[in-house]
Amino acid sequence: MIDGEQTMDILLICTTLFPDSAISAVRSSLLADRLTEAGENVTVLRSGEFEFKPFDDQTAALEGCEIISALGKNCDAERYKRGEEILTMNGNVRPPRFTFVPQKVKGAYRYLRDTAGIITAGRPPVSVRREARVLHYMKKKISELAGRHFDVVFATYGWLENIYAGLYAAELFDAKLIMDFRDFPIIRGRESNGFYWNRYAKKASAAVLKRADCITAVSDGLCSDLRKISEPKRIVTLRNGFDERAPLPDISPDKEKLTFCYTGRLNLNEYDALELFARTLSKLISSGRIDRRRIEYVYAGAHYAETLAFFEKYGIEDIVTNRGYVSRDEALSIQLSSDIHTVFSWNTKYDHGIMTGKFYEGVKAQKPVLAVVAGNVPGSELMQLQREYGYGCCCELSGGRSSVREMESFILSLYNEKLRTGSLSFRISEELYNAFNYTTLAEQLRSLMYELTGESRVSAGTNEQT
Repeated sequence: MIDGEQTMDILLICTTLFPDSAISAVRSSLLADRLTEAGENVTVLRSGEFEFKPFDDQTAALEGCEIISALGKNCDAERYKRGEEILTMNGNVRPPRFTFVPQKVKGAYRYLRDTAGIITAGRPPVSVRREARVLHYMKKKISELAGRHFDVVFATYGWLENIYAGLYAAELFDAKLIMDFRDFPIIRGRESNGFYWNRYAKKASAAVLKRADCITAVSDGLCSDLRKISEPKRIVTLRNGFDERAPLPDISPDKEKLTFCYTGRLNLNEYDALELFARTLSKLISSGRIDRRRIEYVYAGAHYAETLAFFEKYGIEDIVTNRGYVSRDEALSIQLSSDIHTVFSWNTKYDHGIMTGKFYEGVKAQKPVLAVVAGNVPGSELMQLQREYGYGCCCELSGGRSSVREMESFILSLYNEKLRTGSLSFRISEELYNAFNYTTLAEQLRSLMYELTGESRVSAGTNEQT
């Protein structure tokens, strides 16, 4: 409750939370941690599932928060906390299947399957069945909290149940609602969940855009896309970021070679960017400008086979090193032992402002970032940040040959410096580092919360969209 000491009671609703190693867990976990540290009373309602394999290296970050698992004491998150065997996971660890089947064929199959289920059995479409189940249990847990007071409900999208759970909680507690979007809910392209997912996603998004007291989104482009569904009361860009307090081990790259790294899952929409990167390295090697013995690409994550296939296609599979599925601490060690942090993304007429958390990991490691952006629309969020902060290099497929030449020049420049001096002189700017750490971002959110609840606070720099 807000009192003379300006303390808020906050209900944060999310799907993933530490110790889940999914990149989506970082935002919810660190915002909850920093808000608690600032003196606010934070209760976290998570689904209780794991999207990716859990690790213990981040559990201390949430010691001051009350954490409730919607799926109860036997869900994976609670079982893991007790040291018991994990029964299931959300399913995203498994690499995508049937990638050879055209997207239109997959879409038609999903539509016919779901339509038949709705007509014959009244079942929800397969694509939203999980969301319906989790929402049922989330609403039960929220109802059990009746009688308690919350000033603000902060629900972060990644799954549809959080939208409806946020709406339900805000009404029950008569609280201000901030709906947070990490991604655009309507999914098109190779990752599409089909007609019914997009239909449900649009309906849910339209409802919360009209009702929420404020919308936060991780990029300006995402704010723009959300406005195409419905004009919200207020919309603010609240970036993703990194944990600046996690210590950086004293690890140096191999002095004898230039090393690139990528740690994490690959989105199907990123495949074109990865292929361009592999093709560019192959060209530099085959032309004699780079010695294949003096270059390495280190991958850690669940999609090594897909990664290796692109390098095999261009005859450079020997430069790839597989580090397997690793914890967040181990991923940081890989990043620190590399010279260049690679990031893959996409920018299309349907998806603007895609800001992968991998970018912020590169900023934390203070490494030059090479961002390769698929899609046919120029001016991606990553390109805008490159122009503003100069974090390294951004190559957009939409930029054609000139953009590829810039990437080639960037790689060659760092390669020649590394072979000449044994290290790289490039450093991330202090301005960039300070802009995207979670202490800064949480203070921006906290200021917004106090403003919505009627308390007078000085703005900490959220970028309100007009």
